[in-house]
Amino acid sequence: MTDKDPGAEPEQVPGAEPPKQDGTASSGLEGSIYPDTRTFFTTPKLNQGVPADPAVIRVLSSIEIVISVTLFSLIVFGVMYQVLGRYFPSLSWVGAGELALLSMIALTFTTAGYLVGRNGHIVLEIFDELLAGSWLFVALRVTSAVIMAVTSIALAYEAFVKIETEWGRLSAAMHMPMGVLYIFALLGFLSASVHSIMKIPYAHRPEHKLDIGEMEG
Repeated sequence: MTDKDPGAEPEQVPGAEPPKQDGTASSGLEGSIYPDTRTFFTTPKLNQGVPADPAVIRVLSSIEIVISVTLFSLIVFGVMYQVLGRYFPSLSWVGAGELALLSMIALTFTTAGYLVGRNGHIVLEIFDELLAGSWLFVALRVTSAVIMAVTSIALAYEAFVKIETEWGRLSAAMHMPMGVLYIFALLGFLSASVHSIMKIPYAHRPEHKLDIGEMEG
């Protein structure tokens, strides 16, 4: 008697990765023509390993987020109500567009400090890569923080002056004192100065980057 023919070996699919001998499944990327994409959105996680902010900054950032979300909600409400008034003239309100516009301006000032603290503003990183890891990089961060703090304090002073001068001027639709907008500017620039000053003693540590996920919810 002859042994049975074991038959042909299973046909290998072109491009398929053979199973590993240790029993672990293949990730499927080894035979792909596209490399594994690794960015700061995937690995490593954004702000992973960065020391926590001081309690003052955490509380201040939380307040700024709450106010910013409220102002953003007013923007959405004003725009949607303005659109609704086009289809239902009886519900139209002339102040809807102005509410959205003024809320957007206030939102811009309110988030100034938060963006400064999270490096969310536009920057030119010309010398960062060249000086990274040296004491000159720390000196650069201290210098930029001092310049930002002085500029923010100067803008806060100008906003404080404008509160009184613009308080008597009312908006066209809601008749709101225009000085209210400069209150948001004052608070926003004061927050930016605080965020900048708090960066100075921690210039040797990794900085937090803007994480949109922190503003959700």
